[in-house]
Amino acid sequence: MKKRGFTLIELLIVVAIIGILAAIAIPNFLLAQVRAKVARAKAEMQTVATGLESYAVDNNEYPDDYENGWPWYLTKQLTTPIKYISSASLNDPFREHLVFPSNIYPLGNRYRYINYEADLGLWPGISGPDYSGRHWWGGANECRTGMNLFGVWKFSSAGPDQTANVSFLTVELLYDPSNGTVSLGDIIRSQKKGLAD
Repeated sequence: MKKRGFTLIELLIVVAIIGILAAIAIPNFLLAQVRAKVARAKAEMQTVATGLESYAVDNNEYPDDYENGWPWYLTKQLTTPIKYISSASLNDPFREHLVFPSNIYPLGNRYRYINYEADLGLWPGISGPDYSGRHWWGGANECRTGMNLFGVWKFSSAGPDQTANVSFLTVELLYDPSNGTVSLGDIIRSQKKGLAD
Protein backbone atom coordinates (compact mmCIF):
# COMPACT_ATOMS: atom_id res chain seq x y z
CA MET A 1 0.00 0.00 0.00
CA LYS A 2 1.35 3.38 -1.03
CA LYS A 3 1.80 6.00 1.75
CA ARG A 4 0.11 9.28 0.94
CA GLY A 5 1.11 12.66 2.43
CA PHE A 6 -0.52 16.07 2.23
CA THR A 7 -0.37 17.83 -1.07
CA LEU A 8 0.92 21.39 -1.34
CA ILE A 9 -2.60 22.63 -2.11
CA GLU A 10 -4.01 21.00 1.04
CA LEU A 11 -1.26 22.58 3.18
CA LEU A 12 -1.88 26.00 1.62
CA ILE A 13 -5.62 25.71 2.33
CA VAL A 14 -4.96 24.82 5.99
CA VAL A 15 -2.52 27.75 6.36
CA ALA A 16 -5.05 30.10 4.73
CA ILE A 17 -7.82 28.95 7.10
CA ILE A 18 -5.55 29.45 10.13
CA GLY A 19 -4.62 32.92 8.85
CA ILE A 20 -8.28 33.90 8.42
CA LEU A 21 -9.15 32.68 11.93
CA ALA A 22 -6.19 34.58 13.40
CA ALA A 23 -7.20 37.73 11.51
CA ILE A 24 -10.62 37.53 13.15
CA ALA A 25 -9.55 36.43 16.64
CA ILE A 26 -6.56 38.73 17.33
CA PRO A 27 -8.39 42.08 16.83
CA ASN A 28 -11.30 40.82 18.95
CA PHE A 29 -8.86 39.80 21.70
CA LEU A 30 -7.16 43.22 21.60
CA LEU A 31 -10.53 45.02 21.74
CA ALA A 32 -11.55 42.88 24.71
CA GLN A 33 -8.37 43.97 26.49
CA VAL A 34 -9.17 47.64 25.83
CA ARG A 35 -12.74 47.21 27.10
CA ALA A 36 -11.39 45.53 30.26
CA LYS A 37 -8.99 48.43 30.88
CA VAL A 38 -11.81 50.96 30.39
CA ALA A 39 -13.95 49.04 32.89
CA ARG A 40 -11.02 48.93 35.36
CA ALA A 41 -10.39 52.67 35.00
CA LYS A 42 -14.06 53.50 35.58
CA ALA A 43 -14.27 51.21 38.61
CA GLU A 44 -11.14 52.71 40.15
CA MET A 45 -12.44 56.21 39.45
CA GLN A 46 -15.69 55.41 41.24
CA THR A 47 -13.70 54.13 44.24
CA VAL A 48 -11.56 57.27 44.28
CA ALA A 49 -14.63 59.51 43.91
CA THR A 50 -16.18 57.83 46.96
CA GLY A 51 -12.92 58.27 48.88
CA LEU A 52 -12.69 61.95 47.91
CA GLU A 53 -16.24 62.65 49.02
CA SER A 54 -15.71 60.78 52.31
CA TYR A 55 -12.54 62.78 52.93
CA ALA A 56 -14.42 66.02 52.23
CA VAL A 57 -17.19 65.08 54.68
CA ASP A 58 -14.62 64.49 57.44
CA ASN A 59 -12.32 67.45 56.66
CA ASN A 60 -14.57 70.07 55.00
CA GLU A 61 -12.21 70.19 52.02
CA TYR A 62 -10.89 67.86 49.33
CA PRO A 63 -7.32 66.53 49.48
CA ASP A 64 -4.55 68.46 47.81
CA ASP A 65 -3.15 67.44 44.40
CA TYR A 66 0.50 68.15 45.11
CA GLU A 67 2.66 65.09 45.93
CA ASN A 68 6.39 65.40 46.63
CA GLY A 69 6.75 68.46 44.43
CA TRP A 70 4.58 67.10 41.58
CA PRO A 71 1.17 68.61 40.81
CA TRP A 72 -1.97 66.79 39.64
CA TYR A 73 -1.77 63.47 41.52
CA LEU A 74 -3.56 61.83 44.44
CA THR A 75 -1.74 62.41 47.69
CA LYS A 76 -1.17 60.37 50.83
CA GLN A 77 -3.88 62.46 52.49
CA LEU A 78 -6.35 59.84 51.23
CA THR A 79 -4.47 57.00 52.92
CA THR A 80 -2.90 58.49 56.05
CA PRO A 81 -3.90 58.44 58.87
CA ILE A 82 -7.35 57.28 57.70
CA LYS A 83 -7.62 55.00 54.66
CA TYR A 84 -10.30 56.46 52.40
CA ILE A 85 -8.82 54.38 49.56
CA SER A 86 -6.38 51.47 49.75
CA SER A 87 -3.55 53.25 47.89
CA ALA A 88 -2.92 56.70 46.47
CA SER A 89 -0.48 55.19 43.93
CA LEU A 90 -3.07 53.93 41.45
CA ASN A 91 -1.58 53.40 38.00
CA ASP A 92 -3.63 54.41 34.98
CA PRO A 93 -4.10 51.22 32.89
CA PHE A 94 -3.55 53.30 29.75
CA ARG A 95 -0.26 54.79 30.98
CA GLU A 96 1.32 51.68 32.52
CA HIS A 97 3.55 51.27 29.47
CA LEU A 98 5.27 54.57 30.27
CA VAL A 99 8.57 54.19 32.08
CA PHE A 100 10.16 57.26 33.62
CA PRO A 101 13.35 57.59 35.63
CA SER A 102 11.98 57.97 39.16
CA ASN A 103 14.16 60.98 39.91
CA ILE A 104 12.89 62.91 36.85
CA TYR A 105 9.17 62.15 36.69
CA PRO A 106 8.24 59.64 39.39
CA LEU A 107 4.44 59.73 39.01
CA GLY A 108 4.10 59.69 35.21
CA ASN A 109 2.08 56.49 34.86
CA ARG A 110 -0.57 57.39 37.46
CA TYR A 111 -4.05 58.83 37.02
CA ARG A 112 -4.25 62.61 37.09
CA TYR A 113 -6.10 64.32 39.94
CA ILE A 114 -6.71 68.05 40.04
CA ASN A 115 -8.05 70.02 43.00
CA TYR A 116 -8.94 73.38 41.46
CA GLU A 117 -9.91 74.95 44.77
CA ALA A 118 -6.53 74.20 46.35
CA ASP A 119 -4.70 75.29 43.20
CA LEU A 120 -6.43 78.65 43.34
CA GLY A 121 -5.34 79.07 46.96
CA LEU A 122 -8.94 79.29 48.16
CA TRP A 123 -8.40 77.27 51.31
CA PRO A 124 -8.44 79.37 54.48
CA GLY A 125 -5.17 79.35 56.40
CA ILE A 126 -3.34 77.41 53.69
CA SER A 127 0.41 77.00 54.04
CA GLY A 128 3.04 75.41 51.87
CA PRO A 129 3.85 75.86 48.18
CA ASP A 130 2.49 78.64 46.00
CA TYR A 131 -0.67 76.85 44.88
CA SER A 132 -1.94 79.60 42.59
CA GLY A 133 1.30 79.70 40.61
CA ARG A 134 2.04 76.03 40.10
CA HIS A 135 -0.10 75.53 36.97
CA TRP A 136 1.97 76.93 34.16
CA TRP A 137 -0.78 76.69 31.50
CA GLY A 138 -2.91 79.74 32.18
CA GLY A 139 -2.54 79.87 35.96
CA ALA A 140 -5.48 81.05 38.06
CA ASN A 141 -7.80 81.80 35.12
CA GLU A 142 -7.47 78.29 33.77
CA CYS A 143 -8.08 76.85 37.25
CA ARG A 144 -11.25 78.97 37.59
CA THR A 145 -12.48 77.76 34.20
CA GLY A 146 -11.78 74.14 35.18
CA MET A 147 -13.61 74.61 38.46
CA ASN A 148 -16.66 76.00 36.63
CA LEU A 149 -16.66 73.04 34.24
CA PHE A 150 -15.81 70.17 36.57
CA GLY A 151 -16.38 71.32 40.16
CA VAL A 152 -13.72 71.31 42.86
CA TRP A 153 -11.90 68.19 41.61
CA LYS A 154 -11.32 66.13 38.50
CA PHE A 155 -9.77 62.65 38.16
CA SER A 156 -8.70 61.42 34.70
CA SER A 157 -7.23 58.52 32.74
CA ALA A 158 -5.40 58.95 29.44
CA GLY A 159 -7.90 56.58 27.77
CA PRO A 160 -7.29 54.09 24.94
CA ASP A 161 -5.42 56.64 22.81
CA GLN A 162 -2.86 56.62 25.70
CA THR A 163 -2.29 60.37 25.59
CA ALA A 164 -3.58 62.97 28.02
CA ASN A 165 -4.97 66.05 26.33
CA VAL A 166 -2.54 68.98 26.46
CA SER A 167 -5.07 71.42 27.91
CA PHE A 168 -6.44 68.87 30.37
CA LEU A 169 -6.97 71.50 33.07
CA THR A 170 -9.99 73.00 31.33
CA VAL A 171 -10.83 71.10 28.14
CA GLU A 172 -11.48 67.40 27.87
CA LEU A 173 -12.04 65.29 24.81
CA LEU A 174 -14.08 62.53 26.41
CA TYR A 175 -13.55 58.93 25.39
CA ASP A 176 -16.62 57.55 23.64
CA PRO A 177 -16.72 53.76 23.11
CA SER A 178 -19.28 54.18 20.33
CA ASN A 179 -16.47 55.68 18.22
CA GLY A 180 -14.49 52.47 18.53
CA THR A 181 -12.40 51.24 21.43
CA VAL A 182 -9.33 53.08 20.17
CA SER A 183 -11.06 56.43 19.75
CA LEU A 184 -9.43 59.61 21.00
CA GLY A 185 -10.29 61.02 24.38
CA ASP A 186 -9.74 60.68 28.12
CA ILE A 187 -11.88 58.91 30.69
CA ILE A 188 -12.73 61.31 33.48
CA ARG A 189 -14.73 61.61 36.66
CA SER A 190 -15.27 64.91 38.37
CA GLN A 191 -17.24 66.40 41.20
CA LYS A 192 -19.98 67.05 38.64
CA LYS A 193 -21.86 63.93 37.62
CA GLY A 194 -21.97 61.98 34.39
CA LEU A 195 -18.54 62.66 32.89
CA ALA A 196 -17.15 59.11 33.20
CA ASP A 197 -20.42 57.22 32.67
